[in-house]
Amino acid sequence: MSSELFLQALVNGLMLAALYALVALGLTLIFGLLDVVNFAHGQLILLGAYVLSSIVDIGANFWLALPIVVVGLVVLGVVLDMALFARVRDEPINGLLISLGLVAILENAFHVIYGPDLRRVAPPIDAVIDVAGIRISGNRLLVIVVTVVVLVALSYFLRRTRTGKAMRATAEADEAAGLMGIRVERIRHIAFAAGAGLAGLAGVLMATVYPIEPSLGEGPLIMGFAALILGGSRSPLGAVLGAVVIGMVQSFGTTYLSSSLADVLVFAFLILILFWRPQGLLRARLETAL
Repeated sequence: MSSELFLQALVNGLMLAALYALVALGLTLIFGLLDVVNFAHGQLILLGAYVLSSIVDIGANFWLALPIVVVGLVVLGVVLDMALFARVRDEPINGLLISLGLVAILENAFHVIYGPDLRRVAPPIDAVIDVAGIRISGNRLLVIVVTVVVLVALSYFLRRTRTGKAMRATAEADEAAGLMGIRVERIRHIAFAAGAGLAGLAGVLMATVYPIEPSLGEGPLIMGFAALILGGSRSPLGAVLGAVVIGMVQSFGTTYLSSSLADVLVFAFLILILFWRPQGLLRARLETAL
């Protein structure tokens, strides 16, 4: 086993884990507080990538476009929750149907606006770093570093801020949280907005290492759901842990087997873990914060 090949697989696994962690965390926040399985999350990832490419195409700097995209997706998340999901809060199946409707609407909108062609964003970092004999793209390291910063910030937010503690309390028992004076609906709007923002960020980071195509958000959505289930459906820490496991299994499987077998290996591993621990690796509660 070549050490260079092993290290390359490790770096690729960390990058995949970072992307899947952002997606899984967004899904966890939304499911943990709204009890909605948001299938439109993949379209929000793609939207982030497309909007980034549109902003960069008009001459804007990548580093200026990044926060614009994330803030835009946060605002969109608030609008979607207030206008659609909040109206069917007591009927989770209707929330699921709304998310499927959004998938159809956004898919067709993307086809009309952007067409089926691939789009590319100029890499924000041209440097290639040589580590232990392997060449690592600076953009792949960017994905890892940005995700680590976001995880640290989200951990602080959930554990230390008043709003973060209110989110955890609402996820644990929304009626009790309301009796304690927590504005539960406001907290749910924030959770959906944060989830949408994380999806947009994932789309931006993916656009730095992959071409933008209509199916860009599908793979990360599936792996994000797998990470969420593997770690525990309402556990942010579990979602991150699940993302790391899936990213590593997929990367090493691709390196030493094949990409198609790697996906089979991921879901075979997921089934084995759930057979052993049906509740996931960690407690299925948002209270298990990062």
